[in-house]
Amino acid sequence: MIKAFDKLDNSKKIPIVIGVAIVLIVFVTLFYYFKNKNVGYSDLKEDSTKAFVYTINSEKNDTYFMNVPYVNIQGAVAKEVNEDVDSFAAEFSNNEKIMLSYEYDINGRILSLLVKCVDYDVKYVPKVYFRTYNIDLENQKLLSDEELLSIYNITTTDVSNFIEKKFTYWYKDVVKQGYVEEKECDYICFLEYREVEDYLDDVVYYVERGNLVAYKPFVFYSIFGEEEYFKEKDFKFEITKEDK
Repeated sequence: MIKAFDKLDNSKKIPIVIGVAIVLIVFVTLFYYFKNKNVGYSDLKEDSTKAFVYTINSEKNDTYFMNVPYVNIQGAVAKEVNEDVDSFAAEFSNNEKIMLSYEYDINGRILSLLVKCVDYDVKYVPKVYFRTYNIDLENQKLLSDEELLSIYNITTTDVSNFIEKKFTYWYKDVVKQGYVEEKECDYICFLEYREVEDYLDDVVYYVERGNLVAYKPFVFYSIFGEEEYFKEKDFKFEITKEDK
């Protein structure tokens, strides 16, 4: 292999050397990134042997489950968040038809936690709830929605407009695909079946891989059978798609 390389003239050697160098630089950069990711905040952990967020309580049966998260950080902010999560989970503790799950991400100095609950113990359709918590690790404070939006230079009007465009698209698409007859149910009717009165009602914010995400619960089911059209991912509205 080396002898074959030596036989090449310089015009062919140079691109190969540059290519190999680029690959090595990328590899080394990624190695140190993942090796040192979040190391700067590891001293904030309450238990150094566990992740920043882990499951502290888990209940499962054949169909449903509850995985309650615990924020593994010292101080009053994490205590406040953990107490609120516990209180939220306790609302459904006697219900065997509950799915409670969570995910979290650390983006620079922001730890973002999303808690999702789906209540199947309802008369007509499942009810979905979202809770999010955005913790500024550097300043040890819980960010308000306004503070988080300001980081991205986004306003609530921007978020409302974004969500409105998505619902408008969905309405046109379900009409196009034959789920709904426009003369039977106009856009306002469509929103009423979704139980959407205000695009910002019950919206919560989550930071995922540096991107701002809004979660908006709404009803999938109606007499038109759109539950076959909508997917769980449709609760998630990606407000920004560029790394911050």
